[in-house]
Amino acid sequence: MNRLIVLLAGVALCASSAALAAEACEGSTVVFQDNFTDDAGGWAVDQDIEVKGGAFTIKLRPDGMESNLNVTYTVQDADICSEAVWPDGEAKTLGAGLLFWGEDTKSYFQFGILNTGKFWIARRYDGKWHTIVENVPSDAIKMKPGETNKLRVSTSGNNAVFYINGTKVRELRGQPPKAGWRFGLSGDNFDKDKDARVTFKSVKVTE
Repeated sequence: MNRLIVLLAGVALCASSAALAAEACEGSTVVFQDNFTDDAGGWAVDQDIEVKGGAFTIKLRPDGMESNLNVTYTVQDADICSEAVWPDGEAKTLGAGLLFWGEDTKSYFQFGILNTGKFWIARRYDGKWHTIVENVPSDAIKMKPGETNKLRVSTSGNNAVFYINGTKVRELRGQPPKAGWRFGLSGDNFDKDKDARVTFKSVKVTE
């Protein structure tokens, strides 16, 4: 009996370890890490972006979208992880996302989740949006106010793999910039009448 208990515990531990590995960035070298204790992480801070006290907060106007590429780091074949937190209070339809394969503020890819339990992948090229994957339901997404979702994009060459809370949800072949690229965060507010906020607790990038 004791041997069976030990065996079952070992299986559970292995499953737990695999899930944690899928949630975490797996590169051997940490290129960038920011827990948002201050605004010195190289983000473009303006009236709609607040970085302090362990939070990166995007202020969203009605029916508005904000994207923020890190302006000081360029990567290649990177693993990007972040923790997005839905705001407390009355639920609005909100989106939170990771930006990757970014050339500039007009050209990048976006992997986002909605607090309605769906995710999407899109490309912005020369200022115009092109949807690649549109609003696919996923049980991996946590939807309640105050809940945290761990987002991860793992890239290698022209391949990108997408994870939500340790669950692989999609894989994509695309065209990354040849000379390295930038990463970032985004928020979307689909309420046409009220302001909203989306918060991130951390960002980690490894190669």
